[in-house]
Amino acid sequence: MNVAVLSAGTWGITLACLLHEKGHRVRVWEYAQAVVDELARTRRHPKLPHLEIPPALPLTTNLAAALAGAEWLVCVVPAANLRETCRRVAAAGYGVRPFVICTKGIEQGTDALMAEVAAQELGESARPMIGLLSGPSHAEEVSAGIPTAVTAVSPDPAYCGRIRELFATPRFRIYTQTDMVGVELAAALKNVIAIACGISDGLGFGDNSKAALITRGLYEIVRLGTKLGARRETFFGLAGVGDLVVTCMSRHSRNWQFGNWLGQGVPPEQALAKVGMVVEGYHTVRAAVHLARLHGVDMPITEGVAAIVFEGVSARDALAQLMSREPGSELVP
Repeated sequence: MNVAVLSAGTWGITLACLLHEKGHRVRVWEYAQAVVDELARTRRHPKLPHLEIPPALPLTTNLAAALAGAEWLVCVVPAANLRETCRRVAAAGYGVRPFVICTKGIEQGTDALMAEVAAQELGESARPMIGLLSGPSHAEEVSAGIPTAVTAVSPDPAYCGRIRELFATPRFRIYTQTDMVGVELAAALKNVIAIACGISDGLGFGDNSKAALITRGLYEIVRLGTKLGARRETFFGLAGVGDLVVTCMSRHSRNWQFGNWLGQGVPPEQALAKVGMVVEGYHTVRAAVHLARLHGVDMPITEGVAAIVFEGVSARDALAQLMSREPGSELVP
């Protein structure tokens, strides 16, 4: 197949190389000329030094050139750039193509999930062709051939199968499911809980603390997700608890790294700079708090992260507030 991969970040380059290795004809589009120049010169992403970008895999800042003849579009741009990217894709005449979103987030200002943003810009006729690829999949590990399992998502099971066929390899196993809202919310909200876990580690706390944050964080995600129409079981699958655990536990996680710096007392803007890549949870936490308040959902960990990041509350004070909450039944929905 002819495939255009939109974004040359770590996940975009990883998926482009995976697709190229499978025999697909792949082009990579990246908006930043300096990034393209450096990748073309070194054939290595600085965050993935073990992965050689094949000479036959072209990289360009020319969107029209990247899209030319594309039968599939794989979109890996940051959440904040998805709307504009989809608008440009539609203007170029490639809106009605199989479009796989690998971005995890909630749009700022609208609280829209990524598939909805894409549908609004690509057009209603494109909606049946919009799918997701999500799950526990650090680029650092997938690019090294470490066995990984993710899920392909679309309301149409047959289309899920097509996504699986496009990406699957012996070391990149793909399951399928149809709960778009649940998968998108799980993928976005786990980043906020990962920031909380990074903060906990940065404060010098241990595994007990992190296990509590992951478990109670999962409850927060389930509460909001089911309120918004997602299926409860989605949050206990690969895109839910699978992605939550890997993002909260791994040093590869940008969200964990950001939180870890916060826990060590580094101000948010400096912590972002230290990570050096997009931290989706930083942007998602505002939308998560807004949705929780709008729908009357109790999300104290999420509220605590927002207070640390945007209100100047210290990590230790936020923790004290969490620990002093009135205790209740663990299994209350």
